Amino acid sequence: MNKKIFLVITALILLIIIAIVVFSIINKMPIGATIHEIDQKLDHGGIIAQEYVNIDSFDTSESLYNKVVSKEIELLELNIESIIIGNYNVTIPSQEGNLNFKKDFNKLLKLDLDEQITVGVLIDRLRALTHGAFNNAYFIDPSTGKKIFIGISLRPEEK
Repeated sequence: MNKKIFLVITALILLIIIAIVVFSIINKMPIGATIHEIDQKLDHGGIIAQEYVNIDSFDTSESLYNKVVSKEIELLELNIESIIIGNYNVTIPSQEGNLNFKKDFNKLLKLDLDEQITVGVLIDRLRALTHGAFNNAYFIDPSTGKKIFIGISLRPEEK
């Protein structure tokens, strides 16, 4: 595979993982790493290996993304040899995955200053949209009309 195509595919996979992380936080859905065969459908083939990661109340999309990537690397290291030689078993997914698109993500970005929601829902939305230096969540400043970007930093109590 040529290097440019590999980099594009890698970038697309990273964007997909980030989107999955965002909606796992917002929809309180389980998330993890899966190695699966590729078939004609998106994210559908027989599962070779799969493990979930824990979503902590202080995870942002970035910290949860890092957990998923670490688990993916761990699963690849454990299974790469059997995959290369074709000596592995698959299980059929018991249910269809959750599919969200870029338009679904884009709908989350603008915060309505007049929206009435619980603090918990707001915190989850900000957790889901906080990913390092990315400018995701924003509101429109009523006096200037400019976007004001917002993120969240959460730290568990140290004992």
